[in-house]
Amino acid sequence: MGESQRIAIVGGGIIGASVGYHLSKLGADVTVFEKGSPGGGATGHSYAWINSFDKHPRYYHEINHNSMNLWSRFADSIGKDIGLHWGGNVSFASDLRDGKRLIEITKRLQSWGYPARLISSEELGALEPKLETGPVSAALYTWMDGHVIPVKVVSACLDVIISTGGTVNLGTYVKSITVSTEGSIVTTDSGDSLFDTVVVAAGTDCTEIVKTAGCHIPQLRSPGVVARTKPMPPIIQSLASIHLPPLSDSTLQTHVRQDLDGIVTIGAGSQEDEEEDDSQRHAEDMLKRASFYFDELSGAEISPVPVGFRPMPIDGLPVIGYADTESHIYVTLMHSGVTLAPLVGRLAAAEIMFGTNIDTLNPFRPSRFS
Repeated sequence: MGESQRIAIVGGGIIGASVGYHLSKLGADVTVFEKGSPGGGATGHSYAWINSFDKHPRYYHEINHNSMNLWSRFADSIGKDIGLHWGGNVSFASDLRDGKRLIEITKRLQSWGYPARLISSEELGALEPKLETGPVSAALYTWMDGHVIPVKVVSACLDVIISTGGTVNLGTYVKSITVSTEGSIVTTDSGDSLFDTVVVAAGTDCTEIVKTAGCHIPQLRSPGVVARTKPMPPIIQSLASIHLPPLSDSTLQTHVRQDLDGIVTIGAGSQEDEEEDDSQRHAEDMLKRASFYFDELSGAEISPVPVGFRPMPIDGLPVIGYADTESHIYVTLMHSGVTLAPLVGRLAAAEIMFGTNIDTLNPFRPSRFS
């Protein structure tokens, strides 16, 4: 395959933007189709914690860990402020049962070579002086975790695509993809366009879009909700993310991060918990729970982000690769899009441009759903 390939990217979220960015750097003629605004889907709703904290099986953990190690280089190559912050994550427990679980997670992460250790309540206080911990049965510190502002990443990648001669079509819905002997035809309201390869990075829309080309990629319905404050003075001093214990048996844990621009993002439960309550009342309830630990959050002005739906393959693992051996359609569908964006972008671009098979991606091929 040569450098003159015409490649369509369906979806302008963080995965589509990264794949398009890396393809542009390799000389491809890239056209992006995004039905809304850049990063307006799951990317804009993401808590955006860069991690490989509790990901199974081992090969899924490894691909996330490897991608984490590429984030700084990716950010440097983009050359713009994307809100990347390294500071680690702390998850701590107040009761013995949850503390025992954190201890077991620590042992597993350490055996897998992941930077993780248990810390004392005094060490946690030194990391976050404004944190009022209360009783601590266990605290797990994964010091290489980070966060990013994903819509800034998307915007920066799309700028590079345009600057290298590519095209970005916003507000453009892809109706179908048709495979022909010459390539793949993308159909929108504006008509048909022929491409050598079509990368489907359309998040929750991926299943329906590839279905038009006869492909089967099943997904789970996975709603999630976060809320965000207006910019505030620094409250979280060093950590990129912190997971706070539930206040009672009837409530979920709360996760909190503060961007470099001062905005505090709050979510409830784990990154996989399903939640659809995007009401102002629920946002204020999450703020109240976080304020129990960070008093300076009390009275902050907070707004819910409308419920978002995570791209979630039915087995929970990423889908990366050609839809079949004869296809010109390359699928990229995954929940851990923020963490995986640098690695998936680089490897997918290499497979498409060089016609190679990268064995790191073999466990994640679409063929497992055939």
